[in-house]
Amino acid sequence: MYEITLKKGGVDKTFAKDFINVEDNLLAVEHQVRQSAVFSSDEHRLDAKEHRKLNESYLQMFVEMYGNQFTIDDLKQSDMTVLDKLNDLFVDALGGEKEEDEKKER
Repeated sequence: MYEITLKKGGVDKTFAKDFINVEDNLLAVEHQVRQSAVFSSDEHRLDAKEHRKLNESYLQMFVEMYGNQFTIDDLKQSDMTVLDKLNDLFVDALGGEKEEDEKKER
């Protein structure tokens, strides 16, 4: 389960995602393509505006994965531990596996 807690209107609200569905995989793969395009482009690799757009699209992907129950701004105001959980969700949605040491830590 992928559970995150965000402040909405000054109140902590928990959002849970029980499993990764096919749409989540598609969203993650699409984002990975965007990442590859930015990092493989000599023009955009060091462009702060392009990286900001990429990061905004990364957050939008999670908004969509959680059924638009919160906004990008809600995520931007969250604790960094939320981003850690979302990063795990991203890797899992791509079908990735954690290294053995990472599995033990969690």
